[in-house]
Amino acid sequence: MARDDRLERILALVRERGGRVTVPRRAIVAALLEADHHVTAEDLAEAVQRQYPEIHQSTVYRTLETLTSLGVVDHAHFDHGPAVYHFTDQPHNHLVCKRCGRVVELPADVLAGIRAKVAREYDFDLDPTHFALAGYCLTCRSSVDD
Repeated sequence: MARDDRLERILALVRERGGRVTVPRRAIVAALLEADHHVTAEDLAEAVQRQYPEIHQSTVYRTLETLTSLGVVDHAHFDHGPAVYHFTDQPHNHLVCKRCGRVVELPADVLAGIRAKVAREYDFDLDPTHFALAGYCLTCRSSVDD
């Protein structure tokens, strides 16, 4: 999907869920799309301010909170670092290598069986999106085994 098409689809979702599309929100959504990876609020604010110096860091943080409450954006924690943000229109979970920090996006359906088992056996609705699952990537696992 073209970047501009995805931008307009995401902004339509903001409107559909009761949010307003302002110039700062459009700029922030566009910068998040431009990042094309998981990005911290601070990194996003820097990217936005390069193009729109009048948009303050606090506006970026408030907008991320609003977009999260509207279900358009979500955040996850990788290890002990700051939260990273991504859009919810392509649901996924995260794997992070404890050695090199590599992040792998895991399709949400991969954990469906585990979620179902936890719900059935523990009467608990598991939400694995907030934190990354830690382990070792193939390269780092090979060096651990040596």
